[in-house]
Amino acid sequence: MEQRDLEAVEGRLTSILLGWGAASTVLGSVLWAAGWRSRRTELLRFGRQTALWGATDSAIALAGSRARRRRGELDQAEVDAKARTLLITLVVNGIADVAYVAGGARVWARTGAAHPSTQDFEDASMSQTYWGMGRGDGAAIIIQGGFLLVLDSVFALRLSRVRH
Repeated sequence: MEQRDLEAVEGRLTSILLGWGAASTVLGSVLWAAGWRSRRTELLRFGRQTALWGATDSAIALAGSRARRRRGELDQAEVDAKARTLLITLVVNGIADVAYVAGGARVWARTGAAHPSTQDFEDASMSQTYWGMGRGDGAAIIIQGGFLLVLDSVFALRLSRVRH
């Protein structure tokens, strides 16, 4: 693998992650505000969770892009080491993504029938309504973790093919 190949993979990965993160941040913020205004707790929770994941994804993508821009020319051993490190990172992240999806499914299932999706804000304290986990959180975690699982898996496969 040459440095330009590594940088092409890294660039595409960070571009997709930044796009997803930005879209999630904007959409999540809109839904968060709509949930607040309409007093629909699960919409608020879904929006909040989506916006926070989006902001985190965006920050990770920007940090990766910045590190790549600041990096100079690499010799072949350094390219190989960077490619290996990226592959390991993608595989470990993929394992974490499976845990995110499972955790989101657990939140979704645990908060099912006992927590209706249109819980009235007056039925609970503001702290419980705002910060408590509910089905909206679970759904957002499943979606975010699922996207990241696909992204990390596709790029791990792509990187392993380019490396050999």
